[in-house]
Amino acid sequence: PFVRGDLPNTECQLKKLYQMKDGVEEVYHVRVKGGSCLEVCLQLLWLANPSPASVVADIEFHSLNVRSPNLASSQPITISAASEFARLGASTPLRAEKLNPSCKLKSVSRTIRPKEFDITLGGERDNAPPSDAELRASNGSAPSSKIYEMRLRYEFSIEGDKAIPVRPSLPSLFHQLYDSPVDSQLWSLEDGNSQILTYGGPIHHVEAVPLKKGTYTIRALVRHPNRYVLEQMKDLPFEISLNLSDALTCEVYSQIDKASTPTVKDGRSPLPPKLLPKGSHQDIYVARPKEDLPAWVASGDVVVGTLVLDKDKESVTSMKLQYIVPPKPNTKDPKKDQSDSDKTKDKESLEDIVFKAKLNYVAGLRTKDTALHKAISTALKEEQPSSVPLLSEFLAFALECPVLSTESNEDIWRAEEVGIIYHSMLKANNGPIDQTSLAQYFGLNELNKDEMDEDEEAKALNKEMKEQREVLKKILLARASLAGNIADKDPLKVEGFDLAVKELKQWVSIESTREDKEKTQLSIALAKHARICQNKKATALSILLKVKKDLSGKELKQVDEELSKVYGQFEGTEHLAENLKEGIHRHFPVLSRGV
Repeated sequence: PFVRGDLPNTECQLKKLYQMKDGVEEVYHVRVKGGSCLEVCLQLLWLANPSPASVVADIEFHSLNVRSPNLASSQPITISAASEFARLGASTPLRAEKLNPSCKLKSVSRTIRPKEFDITLGGERDNAPPSDAELRASNGSAPSSKIYEMRLRYEFSIEGDKAIPVRPSLPSLFHQLYDSPVDSQLWSLEDGNSQILTYGGPIHHVEAVPLKKGTYTIRALVRHPNRYVLEQMKDLPFEISLNLSDALTCEVYSQIDKASTPTVKDGRSPLPPKLLPKGSHQDIYVARPKEDLPAWVASGDVVVGTLVLDKDKESVTSMKLQYIVPPKPNTKDPKKDQSDSDKTKDKESLEDIVFKAKLNYVAGLRTKDTALHKAISTALKEEQPSSVPLLSEFLAFALECPVLSTESNEDIWRAEEVGIIYHSMLKANNGPIDQTSLAQYFGLNELNKDEMDEDEEAKALNKEMKEQREVLKKILLARASLAGNIADKDPLKVEGFDLAVKELKQWVSIESTREDKEKTQLSIALAKHARICQNKKATALSILLKVKKDLSGKELKQVDEELSKVYGQFEGTEHLAENLKEGIHRHFPVLSRGV
């Protein structure tokens, strides 16, 4: 009854194959459709000498009468964003049935729109031949049709410390082949380095790919003989399914008041296992999950799972359930936050606000107009010579600005620029940072939050000291990192690198770094110091392997390049260095292929 052409065979067939043993009683559960015939076929195995067997089949039909009208229905049970529960009912028209419900949410579906699209005419071979009717009507002279190609680019981000299995798909064009509205479709999933991780088409789902924290790109190719059709599909939505590391439980109740207030703790209990007599009815209320959703789940996402009416017969009593994620609750205290904001605004003068605006403007000139950046930043330094944010901007400019054409060695030039900033920050050179005062301040126990709120002077001093410490850490880290690059090429510069790392260790540790970029930069500097200055290759190896586990993208490439140098200094590990180099070329391709 479901042979309609709009579903693949695996979605609409009811055939099940089971292998039985002589003398062993087995129970099988098969999902069937009401109003259809059930045919049971028995045969011996295809063996050389099959022995006769006696089979007694006892067939029972069961129903809880909550199935959707279609076998492959696209209408799941839904808990909307504004509702706390979903309502359904189970009845027993055939015989008494056991009701033992459970509900789990296991994945998150997110819909994304294309960032950009491009429609072009296909190549010389991309022609659709005329149909037989067109050939007969034109006496064999009907021309072929050109095929147009539309390439769509989607972007999405993965957050969190752990890798998340992700499976992309195009639901609007999925499971459509001969009756598809387009000529063909293909998509690929790429990481931030243009490495293709997986690809898919219109029929089969791909295996979920574990993705680490970062930004990823989906490139889709859709073809059609009519350009107008492609133009109307330029906003084609794409779906990505993200698996949850731990399934979320949704409680199932028999009363609406309990389901509509799922977070209330009053000793309530979910619907217990029970036997429904023939002809009876049971109302079922599925509450939203009480546990907090992962931090990376956003408003508008759909959490997908299954509702099972009998846990002992999950294969035939399960239904799709989805929960539309509402906006996140406000966990902050509006009164307190407003008062702190008002105090900050009251203390800021017009000069401070204008200075910050100028600083933000200058930050956008780092790579665009270096001359203008230097002119404005020099004027800002004369205006506020002890500004810590300005010092941070000088450091960012020294690390990001284009290198002068007269300079032959970029690392040496940038190291000299960072050295100038390092000396200008010191209190002895009329700079804003006093390392001795910082060490004394952070050597004492910090006031707790309540005490800090009561003492405005202590709070302002704490903020100022933390800003100075963060800038000092960044300057020392950049100084040591550039010195390491220079010492790796010039043995005469090893002593300067050694002194830079020793000072760096006094203020910065891997545990104190927050961003992956800083953690990678510090780990590489420490590994180079152990390899070059201390000749401790095993220590360098352990530092790099430890930080590599949680990295991806450009940071991973930098760690692999340093690892290959360490492996190259061990005897008998040349193959590991070669494998790393091949992996770098594979994971960071020079040419982006796309679809």
